[in-house]
Amino acid sequence: MTDEIRIPVRSAVAEDPAPRPGPPPLRSDAARLRDVHGRHRVLHGINLVAKGGGSEIGDFTARGFRGEWTAEDIADLAARGFTLVRLGVIWAAVEPRPGAYDEAYLDWLDEQLDLIHEAGMLAVLDAHQDLYSQRFGDGAPHWATLTAQEFEPSELWSDAYLSSAAVHEALDAFWRNASGPGGVGLQERFAAMWAHVAARLGRHPAVAGYDLLNEPAPGSAAPQIFGALIGAFAQATGQQPEQLLSDFADPEAKLRQLAHLEDEAVHRAVGDAVHPLVAEFEQRSVAPLMARVTDAVRTVDPHGLILREHSYFANLGIPSGQPPLDDPGEVYSPHGYDLTVDTPAISLSSDIRAATIFARHAETAERLGVPVIVGEWGALDLGTGVASHATALQDLFDERGWSWTYWCWQEGFAGSEAAGALTRPRPVAFAGDGLRWRVDGGALHARWQGAETGAPSVFFAPAGEPRATCDGRAVQAERDGLWVTVPAGIGEYELTVG
Repeated sequence: MTDEIRIPVRSAVAEDPAPRPGPPPLRSDAARLRDVHGRHRVLHGINLVAKGGGSEIGDFTARGFRGEWTAEDIADLAARGFTLVRLGVIWAAVEPRPGAYDEAYLDWLDEQLDLIHEAGMLAVLDAHQDLYSQRFGDGAPHWATLTAQEFEPSELWSDAYLSSAAVHEALDAFWRNASGPGGVGLQERFAAMWAHVAARLGRHPAVAGYDLLNEPAPGSAAPQIFGALIGAFAQATGQQPEQLLSDFADPEAKLRQLAHLEDEAVHRAVGDAVHPLVAEFEQRSVAPLMARVTDAVRTVDPHGLILREHSYFANLGIPSGQPPLDDPGEVYSPHGYDLTVDTPAISLSSDIRAATIFARHAETAERLGVPVIVGEWGALDLGTGVASHATALQDLFDERGWSWTYWCWQEGFAGSEAAGALTRPRPVAFAGDGLRWRVDGGALHARWQGAETGAPSVFFAPAGEPRATCDGRAVQAERDGLWVTVPAGIGEYELTVG
């Protein structure tokens, strides 16, 4: 029971914070991110999240909210050319009792930000959740989980979004801002929690922004959306919905069904058919929450980036219907996985299906006109046979000019095939505007329109001789260990390393 927790906490939001020392590390500029020098930044990194799952009583460590990574692990990530960490912040860990905040947990997060900063990386703070609550997965505290239903876990954890009456009831309560302890609305508690986190951590020099809520998911509307998806899939492929439902419950039959989505026209037809239901949820339920939480964060940090995700179902390639956030720091942070994710078939992930998913996200990004940081992709685990898919997705992100954070770090990551595939040349900062870049046969090729920014263009390039030109004439390109720099200047620049 939550009233058995015995941890040091502080009530209410912290005193008015001092302003951030200096400008924020990043700002949104139309579809680009820029740093304090005005350089176009492209960020690549990874998720670090400790979701809990230990004891329900005791300090945050006993409750499983202390990550297993070390300072050496963070240094290893930086040595792979990573420049961004999406650092998980769990509501249940921050606010174990209504209105009382666990300062020891926030101290630990602050220590992680120190390590991230010392390694030369930035961070976005991610209010992570899966299945809404610590009672079912991770996220909301037990006291903010309003349901009388018993929770029965599903074989594939995420299927509980479709099958669990407890998850549905708890999410419905959250989305209608039902009154919780003390008669305070659940969303009001969530927004106040975010204000406290931003006041406590937002001045840290590593903090670039806030990812307000991981994969917002509907409650009792989820089975209806899934039913519409199955109906659209059946119509697009000439099958019976009953057969599809049966096949999706069988791992081998599911893979055979997913092969239909190798046809982009079929994948798009399914997404278009389900889009109105997803858009209604995003506009009526999610958008007001995003506005509420953004307002709360802005009371203590007027400049940090605000990352806004799409709904859980848009992970599958259903177009997002989210409206603009109406905030100058808005960043679109899509997620995307083939439906092989979290199954033993991860090595069979389809480049074609994933490309369609991210093509739909590109349409949303263009509509919103804001920068993109792909918050989650991959989930390739520690197995073999995954490097090709990782490479294909990185090529796709490079083609679109997107930043990203891979899902996710786990013990043993450094020695995995996935980690090897993720350690490749990439741009870090363009003194001006990056125009196009790609990795071909291990060699980096980049082109940008230069500007006098006062700081050089920077690239991660573990090996190879750098050669740079400006308007066709050779210019200086220096190697410093794993990094290559080109002085800032006016003109059209090209760089090849490899």
